[in-house]
Amino acid sequence: MSSIQMQKMGVRFKPPTIFLFYTDTSTGKFRRRTVQLDDFTKTTKINDYAQELHDDKTTRSRNLFRHIPLRRIERLLFVLKEGLTSNISKNEIEKKLRQFDEIDSDEDLNKLDDDELKHKKLIMDETFKKNYVDPSSKDYVYDVAVDFEQPEGGDQHASEWDSTEADEVEEDIKAEDIDDDDDDDFN
Repeated sequence: MSSIQMQKMGVRFKPPTIFLFYTDTSTGKFRRRTVQLDDFTKTTKINDYAQELHDDKTTRSRNLFRHIPLRRIERLLFVLKEGLTSNISKNEIEKKLRQFDEIDSDEDLNKLDDDELKHKKLIMDETFKKNYVDPSSKDYVYDVAVDFEQPEGGDQHASEWDSTEADEVEEDIKAEDIDDDDDDDFN
């Protein structure tokens, strides 16, 4: 069991530095760890670097990044990278961070490179965990049926798999079963 409880994080652009504020639950003391990232540049791949920080085995006993979700580390590194890229305002960095965290439902994930795809999957995983209702929870309801309303001005698209001709399909399957029985000759 961990004796570390993360409180907050921060960055400094020059030199690239991450500040980790945490409480040591075994002693109750509030502490700050300053981690200078000498090898972090504006061309560094955020996903790989975040994974290295999170999974660092050489400093396992004192690696505080293992107590932080990978996606939060990526967000922190994104802010750091944007701050290194140019002299942009805090508001512009926040705007870019919102775009970085956004998932477009019309976006084709097959066209993304590996790093972008990993990031999108982390966002989807975090959203799933946030919305997940455990069967032992008092809010859990078995077999929920939801009717989704059509958005205003939205066109309804016909879909082959969502056919109202389900009875016809079942009849076709039954007819095939009868035909297959006639073909079986085990004499």
